[in-house]
Amino acid sequence: MIMSIFSILKRGHFYSKQWPVKPELNSLFPENKVILLTNFSRRYLPILAVATAYIQYNLLGSDFLPQILAMMLLIASVPLQGLYWLGVRSKTKLVSSHSAWLKQICHAMSQHGLDLPTFKQPGKYSDLAKVLQQAYAQLDKAFIREWI
Repeated sequence: MIMSIFSILKRGHFYSKQWPVKPELNSLFPENKVILLTNFSRRYLPILAVATAYIQYNLLGSDFLPQILAMMLLIASVPLQGLYWLGVRSKTKLVSSHSAWLKQICHAMSQHGLDLPTFKQPGKYSDLAKVLQQAYAQLDKAFIREWI
């Protein structure tokens, strides 16, 4: 299914807000690092792109304007690359080990009487984010550490 770039970026932004950024998950999933770097780059790289373009224009002059604009657009597009990766990742099917882990978490949460979000089998990373977010919100930390 072909989706527009804007819908993928929007989904990536939603997924970055949905994913629980916890230190315990750093070794298991790259999402924590990508979300951290994307948020950092959204905050600082547009300013860096403009400052770099200004300095280069003053030093090199208008003869290098196409190269200056290309570099400025490259630097400013880094946050979009992170959001794009997150958008694609959110709809990617879980690998077998993560799918089994998701089933184990859902089973343990249902034993504690918690309502689980519904999702199709095999799950996607967005489904895993929903379940992990609910687990962190409603279960104690000792119980969560058993999974990790």
